[in-house]
Amino acid sequence: MECFVIFVMAWHWFNATESKPQNVSKQFGKPLRMDNKYFKELINNFNKSQEIRDNSYFEYFKSLSTLSVGLIGLLIGLKPNPIPNHEAKVAFLVTIILIALCILFSLSTRFYEVILKKKMADTYKQQLLKYMENPSENTFQADSIDKDNIYKFFEIMTFVCLLLSISALISYVYFLEF
Repeated sequence: MECFVIFVMAWHWFNATESKPQNVSKQFGKPLRMDNKYFKELINNFNKSQEIRDNSYFEYFKSLSTLSVGLIGLLIGLKPNPIPNHEAKVAFLVTIILIALCILFSLSTRFYEVILKKKMADTYKQQLLKYMENPSENTFQADSIDKDNIYKFFEIMTFVCLLLSISALISYVYFLEF
């Protein structure tokens, strides 16, 4: 059955008017010309997908910061007045410090959104200036904007502090109850 399907596909390829070997061989070595309308649509779809990805990325860190601030307020508000033992006090303090660091790092990661928007505007400006210098070339240039290492560090540290704060919170509850 599979051989039959492959045979039928090969037969259709061979008998298609645009795909006959003599037509295919003429196309080798020629630059591909893409319809401008189709090309603009591809670019717009790519830009939309990048925008959606960036928005969800920064919204995640925004919600993480908000939840962490609420958790600190809840922990401090519901803390028993004298914490009964020393281990629970240390675990509580470590939890609060780690959540505060998580907030700090997530806000620093959120600041990258401002930097990214500025870099995008500068990149568009450079591309526009290049195009204005020689509009007859009409070439497409795709530039990538790399994330600075400091923001990668902030992102990693946000998750590290979050995980450590959860484990410190579990140890605080353990020492408080047992």
